[in-house]
Amino acid sequence: MTSFRFTLQAQLALFIGAFLAIVLGLALLSTQSLRVVEGKTEALASKWIDGTRILGELTDRISEFRIAETYRVLAETDEERITAEQRAAEHRVVIEELRHDYELLFDAERRLDLAEFRDALAAYFAAHDAWMAREPDVAAIRAGHGVKALHGLYRATDEAADAAMDRLEWSARAEAETAARVTEGAMKTTLLASALAVALAIWLLFRVRDRITRPLAAITAALAELAAGNRYVEVPEMERDDEIGAMAKALDVFRANAQALERAHEATRAAQEHAQILARQDSLTGLPNRRMLVADLHAAIERVEDGAAACALLIVDLDRFKPINDLEGHRFGDAVLCEVARRLREVSRKSDIVARLGGDEFAILIEMTPGAHMDQATSVAGRALAAIAEPIEIGDRRVELSASVGVSLCPEDGLDVSTLLRAADIAMYHAKRDGRGLFRFFEQSMDEELRRRAELESALKKAVAVGDIRPFYQPLVDLRDNRIYGFEVLSRWTHEKLGAIPPDVFIPLAEQIGVIADLTWSVVRRACRETLQWGAQVRLSVNVSPMQLKDPLLASRLLSTLEDEKFPPARLDVEITESALIDDVDTARATLAALQAKGVCISLDDFGAGYSSLYHLRAFHFDKVKIDRSFVLAMQHDEESGRIVDAILSLLKHLGVTTVAEGIETAQVLRRLAENGCEIGQGFYFGKAMPIAEASKLLRRRRADRRVA
Repeated sequence: MTSFRFTLQAQLALFIGAFLAIVLGLALLSTQSLRVVEGKTEALASKWIDGTRILGELTDRISEFRIAETYRVLAETDEERITAEQRAAEHRVVIEELRHDYELLFDAERRLDLAEFRDALAAYFAAHDAWMAREPDVAAIRAGHGVKALHGLYRATDEAADAAMDRLEWSARAEAETAARVTEGAMKTTLLASALAVALAIWLLFRVRDRITRPLAAITAALAELAAGNRYVEVPEMERDDEIGAMAKALDVFRANAQALERAHEATRAAQEHAQILARQDSLTGLPNRRMLVADLHAAIERVEDGAAACALLIVDLDRFKPINDLEGHRFGDAVLCEVARRLREVSRKSDIVARLGGDEFAILIEMTPGAHMDQATSVAGRALAAIAEPIEIGDRRVELSASVGVSLCPEDGLDVSTLLRAADIAMYHAKRDGRGLFRFFEQSMDEELRRRAELESALKKAVAVGDIRPFYQPLVDLRDNRIYGFEVLSRWTHEKLGAIPPDVFIPLAEQIGVIADLTWSVVRRACRETLQWGAQVRLSVNVSPMQLKDPLLASRLLSTLEDEKFPPARLDVEITESALIDDVDTARATLAALQAKGVCISLDDFGAGYSSLYHLRAFHFDKVKIDRSFVLAMQHDEESGRIVDAILSLLKHLGVTTVAEGIETAQVLRRLAENGCEIGQGFYFGKAMPIAEASKLLRRRRADRRVA
């Protein structure tokens, strides 16, 4: 016969079940007793307390009523008598309401005191009504006739109210004694049940200590020894087949794996240390990263503030590194960056800190004695530029690089990290702007210039968005018959605070910040709208930037704009420079062909400057070629320039291309150009760029002059 064993969970469930049964029974008994007490208490509150209050108010009101009767007896005038009667009537209404409320409290009970009070009150009111109904006899009233009888009935009513009050008090006391007895019984029962619950809890406590607490304490002691490093501790209670036995067996398994866990901990700690190193170093080049440089720069600034040293920060940015990544691949680009990092370490002193800030940007932090840091920074910057300029050979590939370096000095340029980094970055930007392959020291004027540029950028974006940049018109004259051939659309911008901004300032800036397309379409759209009524004989000439010519949707955008404004494409000339054709010849050819197919004429601008390739004249079917204004202006005093212009005119005449000469300022130059076959002229001789009103006025005047002639 096998013995049946309870698990710890079953034992605890049994103990807790018994305890809960006693507690639940105690709770039910207490609840029942409390309900009885609560009922008695509610009766006291609803009947006895409210009844006492109502009877008290009744007694007061009956007294007030009696006083009003007395005032009526003593009244000297009719007015006083009427006032007394009104007060008595008001009190009587309240007395009836209170009597009704009192009867409702005991509606289901037959109470002798309540009947006696009701009868006495009715008799009193009946006598009062009879007394009031008699014809007023002032002498009789003052003699008190009938008042004595009313007083006797009033006393009887008052005594009946007192009797009701005594009866109510006696009933309330009886109910309170009943509630006290119920409460006392409930307390005794609760105390007995609580004693049984305490006894059960004490027994359960000893049972739990014997079966659970002591074994767990032994296992805890073994676990403490294991935590202290004793891998051979003996785990108790392993022979048990309940949950504690399972815990002991699990602890033994834990002991067996402790050494493996410790080895894993050591491996984790080593990995964390490695992660800390990676957090401070650039993973590609092994140089300190930006975070580490900032920390070192903080420390250097503190030494500068103590007067112990001075320092210089060099920002080194590679020039045109992106094409290397795009053409050769990122793996080759990474190898180039590693070689640059190696060379920068070589040309720096051992005490200098060379860091990689990210991408193709590096930094060098130099510390030295005050007064020598500028010379030292100049030396390191020169060596860094020379080292980077040396050809880099990786495998069978060779690449040549240059870099731009910006230098900030501490304490001259600032005493905090962000200021020094910004100053070096601004200086590096100016080095790039000045031609690349250079280094520049930060100057305060650079920061002011940068702020002015930022202000101008913001103003330009706003001006483009709201349409503040307006089209101006410079006349193009047909040299063969002296009529106005058309107008070139030129952008003009006058800022409310900055004044007139030259086009050679805001047009390149618009290209750099990416708003040139919006600017162009805004000006073209407005020009088409303003000049639509000039007639089919007057053409418009607009310039398209090299950046826009890279857009494969340029033709569709321009034609859509013309369609929206109902401006005929045949009235439009599009001018492009040869530099715009260099980057993507196929896209440019497709765009220009699409425009020409719709009737738009294409002009090659600034011919004679830049590339001036005859290949482009052959590959692109230009409708017009505009001779660069520098040659036309030089014709006034330089015969060689005149011969060059004559040769260009002869070449274009044989190619059948219409020629436009810009920069005409004198009649002598105009005459020579016309004699050599130039068809279209433009320049200050005919008029400067002007707003729409002046251009319209000029056009009307020239037309009127031709009609007169």
